Amino acid sequence: MVPAGIPAEETIPEAPAAAAAQPNVAETMVQESPGAREATTLMPAWQPPPAAPAAAAVAETMPMGADAPVPAASGGAQAELNIESGPDAGHTHRASDHALRLGRSPDNDVILRDPATSGHHARVETRGGQFWVVDLGSTNGTYVNGEAIQEKQLNSGDRLTIGQNSVHFTILGA
Repeated sequence: MVPAGIPAEETIPEAPAAAAAQPNVAETMVQESPGAREATTLMPAWQPPPAAPAAAAVAETMPMGADAPVPAASGGAQAELNIESGPDAGHTHRASDHALRLGRSPDNDVILRDPATSGHHARVETRGGQFWVVDLGSTNGTYVNGEAIQEKQLNSGDRLTIGQNSVHFTILGA
């Protein structure tokens, strides 16, 4: 049937009889028996990790000044990374027996804000009392004294280039 004033070719055809024979979706859902469901497992709420114990190894008073010896956390060698130029210029970081990871990601030990630095760019570590720098597969490479490296032993006075940052490496007490 065509309403008055509408040409017959513009009407919408009625649904075929086969569509009316389709089963109701709700009727086709799988019916579960009441005992077929598994019990819900309760997960404990997240808790922050416990606070680190206070360092009892640090003396109550420590000498200050340029001539004062630098206390080592574990009795090993210590070094200083002084960022001399680049986006993070003016920052100084200490390296000791524990590896020090450098990069843009917030989970690094030294976070560099430089876009030319990879998320996990390099690591400074100790091996047999000597400091080494290891490139962690960075996009722009890690350089020691202008030479691209995969890993290299560091000497006091070496200059590292990490992204756009120029870093002066100094072994303390040397």
